[in-house]
Amino acid sequence: MGGLGKTTLAQLVYNDERVKNHFDARIWVCVSDDFDVKRLTKAIIESMGGTANDLTELDPMQSRLREMLSRRKSFLIVLDDVWNEDQDKWDMVKSSLTCGNEGSAILVTTRIEKVASIMGTFPAHHLKGLSEDDCWALFKQRAFGDGSREVENTNLEAIGKEIVKKCGGVPLAAKALGSLMRFTHTQNEWLFVRESEIWDLPEDEENTILPALRLSYNHLPSHLRQCFAYCSIFPKDLRMEKEQLVHLWMANGFIPSKGKMELEDIGNEIFNELL
Repeated sequence: MGGLGKTTLAQLVYNDERVKNHFDARIWVCVSDDFDVKRLTKAIIESMGGTANDLTELDPMQSRLREMLSRRKSFLIVLDDVWNEDQDKWDMVKSSLTCGNEGSAILVTTRIEKVASIMGTFPAHHLKGLSEDDCWALFKQRAFGDGSREVENTNLEAIGKEIVKKCGGVPLAAKALGSLMRFTHTQNEWLFVRESEIWDLPEDEENTILPALRLSYNHLPSHLRQCFAYCSIFPKDLRMEKEQLVHLWMANGFIPSKGKMELEDIGNEIFNELL
């Protein structure tokens, strides 16, 4: 499921000093649900410092990629967040990656067992949820910060631990809820989150959002919700420019005025708060 930390674990491996020293080249590509072979091949070339803007057909792109990889002693390629279950498409990608020297590796993160079996030459590593203690530690770090607030609100700890049980060991849920509770100051607000009906919504095609994330979204002030929801106009995994986004919020009238502050400064505050 989402939020267990697949990408986070892959990043820890990718950035480990031993891994950096072992491979001659490291390439990270976010694949997502758009498994276009040409786009993926071009992204790998560009991640290695090359360019493919002058090429429009797949064959010359793959030839360039094979040439670049063959110059490396060994490489690590991470294909993050793969959804494609089409064996033929994967074989087309794989054909240009098999030129690496012995010791080269490809690491794939995916939610789908079938994808892992199509791509895998080793058994898949299945992530499990956090233990209740670890989940609480993560929630507590977000909710109480340096701990000074916890001393003043020891009566919230019991409620917090009950909220954490509802996270099901998912670190993303624990982090999101911990961040939410950091800005709630009364016992009633904590009880409201614990008792929310959102936890009981059935998961189906129309409702696949983790309840903890839906709760966090619902608790945002209305202008923050509007600014956050607006970001959905951007394609998944697109690198957004802060200044451009703030200007778009301003142009759409999403940023409320605040005394003599410039709208752009308020927009920066909103951006940082959402971040």
